[in-house]
Amino acid sequence: MTFMEEMNIESIIGIVAGIFGIVTGCAWLHGVMKQHAKQKTAYSLLKQIADKNLSDVQRRKILNKLNKNRFVNGRIKESYISNFVLGGKGIEKLLLEICVENGMEPTEDLCKELIDTKGQTLRKLYQELVSTPIEKQEVVETPSVKEEVVVQEEKEIPSTKVEEFMPKSTSNQKVYFSQHLTAYSCWANIKQALEENGIAYGLLPNTKDVWARDYMPAYSNGHYVSYVYNPDYLQNEKDKKYITDNIAEVFDLSNEDVTSTKLVIDGGNVMVCGDKVIMTEKIFDENSSLSKEEVIAEIERAFSAKLVVIPWDKEEEFGHADGMVRYVSDNHVLINQYKDIDPEFRQKLIDALSPYFSEISELEYGNASSSQSWAHINYLQVDNYIFVPQLGIMTDKLALEQISKVFPTSKVVPVEVKGIVKNGGALNCVSWNHY
Repeated sequence: MTFMEEMNIESIIGIVAGIFGIVTGCAWLHGVMKQHAKQKTAYSLLKQIADKNLSDVQRRKILNKLNKNRFVNGRIKESYISNFVLGGKGIEKLLLEICVENGMEPTEDLCKELIDTKGQTLRKLYQELVSTPIEKQEVVETPSVKEEVVVQEEKEIPSTKVEEFMPKSTSNQKVYFSQHLTAYSCWANIKQALEENGIAYGLLPNTKDVWARDYMPAYSNGHYVSYVYNPDYLQNEKDKKYITDNIAEVFDLSNEDVTSTKLVIDGGNVMVCGDKVIMTEKIFDENSSLSKEEVIAEIERAFSAKLVVIPWDKEEEFGHADGMVRYVSDNHVLINQYKDIDPEFRQKLIDALSPYFSEISELEYGNASSSQSWAHINYLQVDNYIFVPQLGIMTDKLALEQISKVFPTSKVVPVEVKGIVKNGGALNCVSWNHY
């Protein structure tokens, strides 16, 4: 064999070996890049959820995608996703809430996957939060089954008269609920809390949904105010059947002092505070055929009160005030936990309220805050009794303590109402006070 022939064979072997090495290296690099892409996908999904420019509806869709990530592996509860509200949380606080609310320990690997760091501070906060004992509240246990709204087509309610329940009453007021509320398992908790504290209550017939506060007349300065209930979020054909628009079939107010207005109003957007009434700016959207000046004048006539307009928290599509602010006394209001979730919006709200109220108290939960913590402020107040929504979350006890301080002469009563909160409301939303 000549030297040239040997060189050709060696060259060929070298070339083949080189090609094999390149192919192997490319395969390895492709695997690394693919794995890296997977990691970035989860990280980018969480960043998208924390994007302030998205709506909560969009964020819930992305949260569903994140739940399918191999590190998350379906551990985010459906109820958490369906009720998710970002508020003002950044990416790390968002991950902390997801972990706490879903019993998902933020391991080093999980933190690297979702926030691109080892998450030492986050993991320490998680351990502090989950190891803090929460005292057992006086609530009735409900079956661990999925709550469902039972609408009239599925469950006929035969009574066409108001059903009255009169325990030995300690209050001058009565409180009423839609008969549909009895389809929720948490109705047993509400009923028990009322009866144990001597609050007279009743069930309203001929209602189309459970949100009695929205369609029943508001009470202001010695008289009721009847309005047009025709909300913009119930305008498609599927939802119009849930509009209760004939109050005469629900409750007899013929012997009451009632002022009527043709304004479109949701009762959940009415917060009467003595000689003032608070509403979000959505009141102008729903009465856009009138000028702002005309709307203000008509509200002040009907309610015999000065209108205080507050900004609309767009994270809450209904535009209601009763999840934002509550009346304490003529010059004192309580606002929700905006300090935790949206400091910028908090300042706008305070700026709107401070010219009319000299004292503004705030709920504040810090790192314990979750997407459902908003519901605590939507309590039911009957004279000196305040029934506070409880959800089996870390802010339950904090809310009871803080509301007790704001109302030192009132009895604060915990009531578990997870079923109604996951459908968008709480105790004030489902009740109606009769004076």
